[in-house]
Amino acid sequence: MDVAAEVDLADVFDTFIGILHKGCDADVLDVFVSMDLTLTQVRVVFMLAMHGSELPINVVAERLNVSVATAGRTVDRLVTLGMVDRREDPDDRRSKLVSLTAEGRRLADTQREGMRERIRTFSRALPADVADGLREAVAAAIAATPEHLRAGAACSPDQVRTSS
Repeated sequence: MDVAAEVDLADVFDTFIGILHKGCDADVLDVFVSMDLTLTQVRVVFMLAMHGSELPINVVAERLNVSVATAGRTVDRLVTLGMVDRREDPDDRRSKLVSLTAEGRRLADTQREGMRERIRTFSRALPADVADGLREAVAAAIAATPEHLRAGAACSPDQVRTSS
């Protein structure tokens, strides 16, 4: 793919994603602001939700590109707010494992469901032939995406192809 086509594709995706996110982000951010959460705290909640299981604090720090001390303070605040649990790693007592509580999961799920509803609304508004073409193109793009870039995706390329 030449550079001009790559830029054009990036611009198209940027516009497309902007349309899908329109309105969703503001609603979700309002919830976080009302809870007085920092951006780093929000990132921890979403990272744990996407990962789906507990993570050591040092991995949280690595993924957020912050120090272990910063990650630890962030987790401490989230524990106080009832958003995450922290426990000792049974295999390494020096390490702490972090996972979402039911409240943290509810918050992440609320954001995700708001986005899904926005996508459903967008999809229903498309003419059938455009929706079919978009489904096929996106399924092909997902199938062509290297596995390391798809890690943590909600569904497989086969699920996209068979979904309606």
